[in-house]
Amino acid sequence: MKILHVCSNYFPAHGGPQYTMKNLSEKLVEYYDDNVEVATTNSLYGPEMTVHKIIEPAVETINHVHVHRFPFRRWHYPLLTLANKVSGKLRKKALPYSVMKRRWALDCPGIDKMMKDTSADVIMAATAHYNFCDYPSWRFKTANPKPFILYGSLHLNINFSNDSPYIKRAKECDCYIANTHFEKEALLSFGVDPCKIVIIGTGIKVNEYRCKPDDVLSFRRKYGVGENEILIGHVGRLSQNKGAEVLLNAFKKIYKTNRNTKLLLAGTYTGYVPQIKDIIKRENLPVILIENFDADVKPLIFNALDIFVLASGGESFGVVFLEAWACKKPVIGPTLGAVASLVDDNENGLLFETGKNDSLIKKLGLLINNKALRETLGSNGFQKAVTKYNWKSVTEKYRNAYFLALENFKK
Repeated sequence: MKILHVCSNYFPAHGGPQYTMKNLSEKLVEYYDDNVEVATTNSLYGPEMTVHKIIEPAVETINHVHVHRFPFRRWHYPLLTLANKVSGKLRKKALPYSVMKRRWALDCPGIDKMMKDTSADVIMAATAHYNFCDYPSWRFKTANPKPFILYGSLHLNINFSNDSPYIKRAKECDCYIANTHFEKEALLSFGVDPCKIVIIGTGIKVNEYRCKPDDVLSFRRKYGVGENEILIGHVGRLSQNKGAEVLLNAFKKIYKTNRNTKLLLAGTYTGYVPQIKDIIKRENLPVILIENFDADVKPLIFNALDIFVLASGGESFGVVFLEAWACKKPVIGPTLGAVASLVDDNENGLLFETGKNDSLIKKLGLLINNKALRETLGSNGFQKAVTKYNWKSVTEKYRNAYFLALENFKK
């Protein structure tokens, strides 16, 4: 099968959709000898980020996947951001989506042209937030329209309206890949055809997360973590909406009563990092901050932890839970629909009440003081990752979804 994958940014960019697209693309080549191309931007960061860094070269082959990177228009971002602030002050409301979509939805002519001209059998795109997902609305104006699969990754903590462009895109695609049952039920409530929704999520290669015990011990010593100290960790984008702030605030209270704990925050740099550093310095907290680490360091980070926490207020899945489980670590997440669909409370992790700091502190306390519980939850999570989220099984499900799209497109 010839496949075109489309995404806002691709490896070495980080993030859940980026992780899925890279691994899926490579596994389709490895397992099925498919011809996979990727159309993406030339940016290390998504268009929603204020930081910008160009990835080169523009065209390259990574593990037999042909990657094409295109520049996108962003000169107008500061103007729209300023205009939106002025509108908030003068009109007491933000500018309409029809205007602000030029800031958030991605304007990349190169991607559009590649979709228009492709000879692929199917096109799969992620995520529903970007303009290239409007392909079904204009594909029949092209010479050779293609079946279109949407990997939506919707953050359903946002209250979407029935006329939301994201919901419109879900309705117009030939197959919608949902991360969880929660996402599927939400889409059904908006009137998306159930015959086109497939629940898959993403996969994990547990073997890649194995580390020698001595290497893990050396890593902990390098950052001043004692053998008997409890290391709590967040791995992900270092931003407020990814939960770094929530965890940091909870840790401040934990540390007052338990000096045998340390916190590790590791992930991609954002504009919130200077504020994190200021809090650490002002409160004199034992916090280890690791920014923009290399991929080969990630297994060491997860294995060094005693407890993994993702306190994000908006997740569509949470691949970091799979990464923690691959290292047999207990996890804590919020009672959001998507996370609650992935983490089984009291079986392979603990869930805290979203937005309630005391609830997170209570769950942390349970694991800090109970090594046996940590080991049980971590072991159960490992078994779930191995059986349900191995890449062999996940890739097969994606490929079957592509065939479903072909059938729906013919209809």
